[in-house]
Amino acid sequence: MRISIYLTFLLSLMSLAGCGIGGHWMTGDPSAGKNVKPYGAHWVKEGMTRESRRADLRACGSVNFENVRFTEMQIEAARLPTDPNDINAFLRLRDQLGQCMAERGYRPVGDLQYLTGCDDRCMYP
Repeated sequence: MRISIYLTFLLSLMSLAGCGIGGHWMTGDPSAGKNVKPYGAHWVKEGMTRESRRADLRACGSVNFENVRFTEMQIEAARLPTDPNDINAFLRLRDQLGQCMAERGYRPVGDLQYLTGCDDRCMYP
């Protein structure tokens, strides 16, 4: 009886250890195999260069060019008392950056939510 309980437990444990084998669980990266570009690279306009886009991203509030980042001070200023964490403040700042880029004549390419679908116009390595 004791051996059968032990074997049942061992087999259950081994079957659970197999969960997650393959796919993005192997690398820990859910975007594995996708052509993911940073948020700022998705904004393009006629006649732009990477440097001109970087300057515009910086002027619109990003502190890290195409890899859109904001300072702690920016996030704290955008945070509402009802926000449970910094995520909503970051998303508000990112949306404001997108509006600023659109006002400067840029248009988004691809999927801004999942950061896929960028083509040659994105000019990102």
